[in-house]
Amino acid sequence: MLDWSKQLFAAVGDSIEGSPRRKWAAMQTALTEITEREVTFEMIRHDKEALEFNVTDCRFAKFFRALGEPELGALLICATNFDIVAASGGEVGLARGQTLMQGAPSCTFRYQFAPGT
Repeated sequence: MLDWSKQLFAAVGDSIEGSPRRKWAAMQTALTEITEREVTFEMIRHDKEALEFNVTDCRFAKFFRALGEPELGALLICATNFDIVAASGGEVGLARGQTLMQGAPSCTFRYQFAPGT
């Protein structure tokens, strides 16, 4: 992951009032508003304990793969999800076993929320 990206999202998080979980939610919402037009996803679970979904189509992945630069796309696009999670101070976790950018059939997003957050 890129240090500048981690630093950027940490600074953005610092500018948002509230708990670390609220900071994550604000940044995640902003990212979703930007990317939702560029991806197709299927929701698996969304409750107080977890947010789980699969991205089944992604214009970003298509773009970087067409350029022959999926590794660059993974660094610039995919890694930001983990940098936003890092700004949550441990209140949000993310496991993603595969991505379209890396040639998988979907991106598997599995967010977990700390109890009581």
